Amino acid sequence: MSKRPTLDSLSSRFARKDAPAEPAAAVPAPEPAAAEPEPAPVARAPKREQRVQILTRIDAPTRKRLKLIAVEQDRTIQEICEEAIRDFVTRHSR
Repeated sequence: MSKRPTLDSLSSRFARKDAPAEPAAAVPAPEPAAAEPEPAPVARAPKREQRVQILTRIDAPTRKRLKLIAVEQDRTIQEICEEAIRDFVTRHSR
């Protein structure tokens, strides 16, 4: 039975190796830039509604037909499934 290596013995194998330093003369020093205005803060889009994931399985022929319908309607399968679930919930809500 072989002895497992310790973390200490492996640390040197996975240690970050720094790139060799190049002479400073080879790289020209950057010129000081003119005073540039600070960029405006990026306007963030409003937080999307809270969403949850639902996983379901369907048979391959149904998935293939669903993909074809999605392409024909220039929609995603996600959009079609969301519409179907909303319609179902609406029909069965009291």
